[in-house]
Amino acid sequence: MSLSIPTQFFDMLPLPIVVVKVEEGTLNHPFVYLNSCFTQIIGWSLEEIPDKEHWWATVYPEPQYQEVVKRNWEISVESTAINNDSFVIMTTNITTKHNGIKRFKVYTEITSALLEGHYVVAFEEISESIY
Repeated sequence: MSLSIPTQFFDMLPLPIVVVKVEEGTLNHPFVYLNSCFTQIIGWSLEEIPDKEHWWATVYPEPQYQEVVKRNWEISVESTAINNDSFVIMTTNITTKHNGIKRFKVYTEITSALLEGHYVVAFEEISESIY
């Protein structure tokens, strides 16, 4: 069975979008699609961030900040489960490929409404830079 990602729809959106595949037995889910806005604003390619482990190491290169973000992420996921929400929403600083560090509100689906076995992550830039 081949997955049909609605690339035209995602490329039309004015926000950076990542489509992530859920794989059983691992938390290191592969990234399967980055929309054109992601490429323009955040800059990394699928080759550079093929999965969550590469994402964490690339966009949070400072180990202490990476740990803070991971802890906040875990708390956000837990509170989402408790409140029966369909999205995890978190604000974080992300190291972009060409434009330094930018601040984003990150929206992550718990279960995709569009793509079975996948989830979508959207990034809303909330300031030009923190520095």
